[in-house]
Amino acid sequence: MLSMEAHRGTGASSAPHDASPRMDMARDFLADAAFFWVQREQGLVAPDYTLQDLLEGPERRLLACLDALVLGGPTVNRKLLRPALASEELETVACVCSVLLMQGGAEGLDAVLTTLCVDVEPTSQGAARALELTRRVDAVSRLHALLKDATPVVQTRVLDILTQWETDPAQDLDGLLAASDAPLACAVLRAARRFPARLRVSSLDRALGSDVPEVRNTALETAFLLGHPGAWSTCVEAVRRREPGWGGPATLLALGGDLQDVNLLLQALPEPALRRDALWALGLSGRVAAVGPLLEAMRDEAVAPLAAEAFCAITGLALTGDLSVPREVWTPDAPEEEEPTPLGPEAELPLPEPQRVERWWKEAQGNFPLQGRYLAGKPFGAEPLLEALTAGPMRRRAMLALELAVRTQGAWPLSTGDWALRQWKVLQAMRPAVRGRLALGSFRALPRTLAVPEALPVKDEPLFSPVFRQRPPPPGALAVTGLGLVSSLGDGVVGSCAAARVGVARPGALEGTPIVDEDSGEELPITGHAIPHLTQGFSGVGRLVRLGVAALADLVHQTGLTAGPRTGLFLNLPSGFLLAAAERHAREAAKREAAASGQEEGSGEAEVSEEEPLFAEVLRERYSRTLLPRLLAQVALPGGVSQEELFFGDAPGFVTALRAAERALRSGAVERCIVGGIDSLVEPEWLDALERLRLLKTPNRPVGLMPGECAAFVLVEKANAAARRGAPVHAHIDAMAAASEPAHMFSGQPHLGVALTSVLAEVLGSLEDQGRETGLVFADLDGTMQRAQDWGYAQVRLEGFPLRDLPTWYPADAWGGVGAATGALAVCMASRSFARGHAPTSGVLAWLWGGAGERAALHVRAPTAR
Repeated sequence: MLSMEAHRGTGASSAPHDASPRMDMARDFLADAAFFWVQREQGLVAPDYTLQDLLEGPERRLLACLDALVLGGPTVNRKLLRPALASEELETVACVCSVLLMQGGAEGLDAVLTTLCVDVEPTSQGAARALELTRRVDAVSRLHALLKDATPVVQTRVLDILTQWETDPAQDLDGLLAASDAPLACAVLRAARRFPARLRVSSLDRALGSDVPEVRNTALETAFLLGHPGAWSTCVEAVRRREPGWGGPATLLALGGDLQDVNLLLQALPEPALRRDALWALGLSGRVAAVGPLLEAMRDEAVAPLAAEAFCAITGLALTGDLSVPREVWTPDAPEEEEPTPLGPEAELPLPEPQRVERWWKEAQGNFPLQGRYLAGKPFGAEPLLEALTAGPMRRRAMLALELAVRTQGAWPLSTGDWALRQWKVLQAMRPAVRGRLALGSFRALPRTLAVPEALPVKDEPLFSPVFRQRPPPPGALAVTGLGLVSSLGDGVVGSCAAARVGVARPGALEGTPIVDEDSGEELPITGHAIPHLTQGFSGVGRLVRLGVAALADLVHQTGLTAGPRTGLFLNLPSGFLLAAAERHAREAAKREAAASGQEEGSGEAEVSEEEPLFAEVLRERYSRTLLPRLLAQVALPGGVSQEELFFGDAPGFVTALRAAERALRSGAVERCIVGGIDSLVEPEWLDALERLRLLKTPNRPVGLMPGECAAFVLVEKANAAARRGAPVHAHIDAMAAASEPAHMFSGQPHLGVALTSVLAEVLGSLEDQGRETGLVFADLDGTMQRAQDWGYAQVRLEGFPLRDLPTWYPADAWGGVGAATGALAVCMASRSFARGHAPTSGVLAWLWGGAGERAALHVRAPTAR
């Protein structure tokens, strides 16, 4: 994955660890981050996005990419991020600066502030946007210095950054306002809303009379928020004059005017130069008097989408189904339009079907008394306003947030350009304070007592804080104090889990039996998730040893493992069930073929075939005899291993190994135990078996398994022992269960989820909170129908635990099917999610599935708060 520090463990694999694949992935992360940055910025003003859409869509993907780059380490910084600061692509610079700021440290901050001061507009602007979104306490004094001595362009950006951070600019702003620089003047006026003492009233008066429309309009917004006595008359006069920049005062009049004030907007509607601004303002006015003119405007194709948007903003109608007209898909040979389609947010507005909208209004208008004001079909008030800011279109939120700030006299500002996650938290916090206590009258009648919140010191605010649990771990919980992983996404647990969160998957063509495409007859390779730089050229025991050595080396490196406590190693390996099932299937087919050809049933050839041991049994015996000795000979575990044990249980075998480790810990035989799993389903023998059993996903079979390979380990010890020695705890395993179905996956019997339901209910029922704090499911689905059917029935059976409503992670999406390594991989993923703050909960439920009928589940709990 990303370039982590080199493994210090002496048992690290001798395979070439070329940095270029890792750097290629880092470059992909940066490119993806830049893409999602643009998507997010566009989403901030999109008519078809809500705050939740933004949060769960581009912002989540963007933050995952940024976090992966944060974990990249010095090599990624030196080779990728620092050179990218010279880019002239705003989004690339913004992403790089965000990563450097999130990493902490003076060196990264120096680089960002230097980039902020460069003369290249997109580059400087990208650094400024990153600073707005990522607060750094140690940057405040340096930003104050820049505010005094930098160019007006940099001063403008610095002032906007400080305002976003709600940080006092530490100087009076009158001189900057008088500098005759319009963008700087606007930044000063925005800062004065939060720190009014920094700007004299006389300076604000001069700005209200400015000849520059953007300065006057910004001053007007500030004047309303500060309760300036002349704001209303200035606004009304500006609307009447219909001068350049008319849309700003018109919008404020719409937000804060009475019914009669809407007439000024309606009178401007016929003027072509003012029409778009008038439609926007009328929608924000919420007045029924505007509905008739808006319906009429919908018949004008040039402004129909804008008129429909305004109509819907008042009435709450959603233009879906036959109420809208599908837009024509553009093709290269389409004739050019006389008026080009508008770019930006307007291009995403739906086209109304005017006649059907009119019919709807005729039926609905009785619910809208003429004297009222409406927001999305509801009488205007605190709750509809907060609902619109929470779940309404992003395009209208900036003006609604301004209205909220004015009506609360500055007590509740909302930055609509901030991270959606922060905005969501602010909205939840303000609901009790604003609900029922919002001033609803005209702006001219609002009290002029400004409620300026006390200036608070700047705090570093990570978006995702580590997830902790406030209560101590329950008695008997196992503390996870170390993690190690090697996968197709990286040579370590940190990089692999970060890549999986980004959504990366790296399937490729596998060596082995090709498949024949039914349509073309062409031979195609099987696709899977291998680790060629580590395992290519190795097979059987040697391949598993290579995987195990790399994962154990990562655990030693990540944990800083030292000699001392007696250590156990409990290793879970594949059972060979699928190999045996495929081989039995082949032998049965051979017997049927021999019978059909007339061969005698007791012939020598048939007898030899029956007596010959199954390859799965041979392989298992080989693993039992040679794997652990070879593994321990190649990896240097500090202090060695005092107890070792092998388990052959596929994915559920991890829970069996964990239980054995728990017994060893409680008996005192060991003081800590490394428990994990190794598996590789990408070897030719496995691919042949999976294809023979028709389990592989292929072009001819879209539902099926994509094989992978992986090794994962966790270091566990008793929770009280970890606490005594002050060991960092990644997670606690506080419940586990195992059971079996009487029939295997090829028995022909339906998979009804009986055993899976049993283990899930046992785990959840044994938790002290009965699963109420469990907010995430790690599901061992791999694309095969049998597992999906079993899981589906289990969800129905577990009506007392609403698992269907919980977010679900599917490891197969990132790593493919990794068999015996799945359980340890689940604990690694959950632990890293707690550490990086990605988990939406402090409790993760994982279930594991075996082909021979085994089912298991375990519960992973976030570490205790410290």
